[in-house]
Amino acid sequence: MTETAEESWLADACARAVRINEGNLLTLLSDNRNTEFGKKHNFASIRSPEEYKKAVPLSTYEEVHTYVERMKAGERDVLTVYPIAGFCRTSGTEGTPKYIPVSTAALERYSDKIEWYKKRAHRQAGGRRLFVNGFRVGLEQKKEEYLLSELYYRNLFQKGLLSFSEFAGGQETLFWQNGHDMLYGKVWTALASEDITTLESIFLYDQLLFFQYLQKHWRSILKAMKAGSIPDRIRMPEEEKAVLLKLPVSLERLRSVEAECGKGFDGIAKRLWKGLVLSSGISSAAFETEDSGLRRYLGDVPVYYFAYVASECHMGVALRPEECRYVMLPESAFYEDLPWRQDGESGTEETLLPEQVQKGGLYEVVLTNFSGLYRYRLGDVIRVVDFLGESPVVEFVLRKNQFLNVAGEKMSICQAEQAVRKLVRRYGLPVHRYCIGQLPWESPSCYGAVFEWEERESSGNEQDAGLAARRLDRALEEQNLDYQDVRRLGFLKRPEVLFLGEQEYDAFLEENGLTGGHNKPRHAAGVIREEVWKKWKERQRT
Repeated sequence: MTETAEESWLADACARAVRINEGNLLTLLSDNRNTEFGKKHNFASIRSPEEYKKAVPLSTYEEVHTYVERMKAGERDVLTVYPIAGFCRTSGTEGTPKYIPVSTAALERYSDKIEWYKKRAHRQAGGRRLFVNGFRVGLEQKKEEYLLSELYYRNLFQKGLLSFSEFAGGQETLFWQNGHDMLYGKVWTALASEDITTLESIFLYDQLLFFQYLQKHWRSILKAMKAGSIPDRIRMPEEEKAVLLKLPVSLERLRSVEAECGKGFDGIAKRLWKGLVLSSGISSAAFETEDSGLRRYLGDVPVYYFAYVASECHMGVALRPEECRYVMLPESAFYEDLPWRQDGESGTEETLLPEQVQKGGLYEVVLTNFSGLYRYRLGDVIRVVDFLGESPVVEFVLRKNQFLNVAGEKMSICQAEQAVRKLVRRYGLPVHRYCIGQLPWESPSCYGAVFEWEERESSGNEQDAGLAARRLDRALEEQNLDYQDVRRLGFLKRPEVLFLGEQEYDAFLEENGLTGGHNKPRHAAGVIREEVWKKWKERQRT
């Protein structure tokens, strides 16, 4: 497959990005001038971005949530005149639930534009696309809260922009109503299909979970496939079991899968699906540790980082595989950028327009979108690395307001993530997942790091954890000089570390209330519960 930089629609839009950005604003002001928010801020009299910035203050979710609650209750023309397709519930970076409205107008603007590279790969390679996620909503079903991906993909299929025939398993395995044992159904579908050419997921991490499940359960699934029956212990309705059982599969295929799995799982993806050309899902540099676990299974299959997406907006698209950077999509929103410094203080509330940003600069994204958010501080910090036409090409750097701050050190989660990545690379620590939080009951206080250790079914021993803690301490000092100072002053003691197996790690997250979200790795654990930490520490000791 040829890796060209962009197709004509993208190049054309980016060449006119300045004009499109201002046009988005004027359209939004005109369309929403008679909403409650529009009247309050006199949208009808605003004629330029400069006037808009003077008339409307920067906002966060706290400033708009009362409006959103009224919209959820059924009020119209509060923030927007556009019909609302649904509300996306997100736990939020700081743990506060948010309900983000998503309009049909916004979905129309995204259409299938962030799908363009995957669709081109599929057209060139043929075969089937395997989507390892499943959506617990039907095409016509309504519910109060959605995942953004549910709204997005449902819109694509309803508009005829994607065909179920492209996907292994078809509609029944994409919109999986029950939700229980979904990975069982996905692995069954995958093993039945020889002609998969692209692996797809919302987050790349979802694919890691898929392959881990395959490695753990392949024997029992193959046994069930040969027998033509699904065990009663698998929790899915009979109609969903029937969908799997009617998928055509040959005995020769099952024998081939058995032979390849029996050889081990390094590079298993290309051995199971000879025509595989692409793996695609959302990720960022922050999830390098988790992504490295997936690379073991993928071998040399290229990874396409897909899109820069938040619940509030689909903002960017990756230009080519293996590059975790995104060109901002001009038609998605009206964009502003707030300069940001490494110390976390912007020093100004004066935003820049996209054409005013500089290569190498750090900026917080400010959105006015087509779903009713105005001058909304997204909380994402990006680095501008290039331009395509007039549109910035960016890398995601971090989420604001994620800090570990026990003794005034203000360790950003980004710095903690960099320390763990160094630890993994420098010492070859076999880690799949991890999270770092605060242990405030200790005296002096300290950080607590929990690692899911891929080489063990259960907890690592105390000696392993002690060595890792010393190394993590040094890595954190390298990332944050204030941490180094408070450690030397004795206000913080050395971190503590737990090594847990896969199921233990899941239990730890659940016991600390960290299981929300859409299968997205969660590195920030906040304050870890004392009774939970001590329970797992005691198990590691024994």
